[in-house]
Amino acid sequence: MKLLLIIAIVGCLCAAAAGKSVDIKPPREWLSQAANGDWVVDNGHYLLKFAKQHGYAGVEVRILAGTGERLDQYWTPELTFHPMCRFFDNISFMDAEGGEIQGYLTMENSFIKAEAKTRDGRPALVQKGYLQRRQDHSQGRIYFEKTMVFYEDHYEVELALQAPAGSQYRYADVWFDINDDWCHRYTNSAGDILRLRPSRADAQSAYLTWRSIDQLDRGYGVWMSVSGPREEILIAFTDPEVLRPLPHAGITFFDGHDEGGDEPPNSSHECMSLSLVGGISEVVDFEPHQLTFHYRVFLQARSDFEGLYGTD
Repeated sequence: MKLLLIIAIVGCLCAAAAGKSVDIKPPREWLSQAANGDWVVDNGHYLLKFAKQHGYAGVEVRILAGTGERLDQYWTPELTFHPMCRFFDNISFMDAEGGEIQGYLTMENSFIKAEAKTRDGRPALVQKGYLQRRQDHSQGRIYFEKTMVFYEDHYEVELALQAPAGSQYRYADVWFDINDDWCHRYTNSAGDILRLRPSRADAQSAYLTWRSIDQLDRGYGVWMSVSGPREEILIAFTDPEVLRPLPHAGITFFDGHDEGGDEPPNSSHECMSLSLVGGISEVVDFEPHQLTFHYRVFLQARSDFEGLYGTD
């Protein structure tokens, strides 16, 4: 994990070198609750919003130390392009009958509670509850507890999941959906580099982009990232050894669709996924059916394209 720490430190130095003024707020001011029940994290470096209506899945992502522009791909319910996507840090399990999900654009998930806490003096948000059945909007059978601890340029997550014994899934992911208007490239620790074009599909079949933990772990962490001209979002497994025994664990990436033909405007989007089950087209057993693992989400700013990628 030393590389991840170096990435974060270099990101802060690059932003400072570019003359970008970043005023980090006192930690007690980072986490607040809006009138509608949403939880908002604003520490001066980044801003995140977690929507009560959608089971506290993320609906807004801004890196204030960069452009400050909205980087997520959330749309209001009347614009229901791919309503199962559109969220940042969203748990989804797909079984043979439609599956369960944390946030879904046209549903209201009331089966999850969220509470502000502190962990080692850091502000934290603890989410607890059940995923929601996509078919009939009822309470699902998958229970989770997600503890998010916030730092100056990233946040860390402990996610505990309990699925029914003997259950089967085609995929089981934590999704990070983002707006492809700002994305330039996708990279991961397996060595994949993919150019991303606005409004064009560059990886429509997510299961074909799946990389296993073994493929990803080349001695310097298991991670993936999406970058633009000024910002980068990097997501890393903190304890990949916990997931290594799972035969279908790893990461996947989705980029689609082309905004032409039958696809409406603004429907194209990117999605990075931490996969507990991925890379397959048929359901498989999910064992162990109780699992706790950790990941980190870095929200980084740079001065320019060269600051992100270098000149070599």
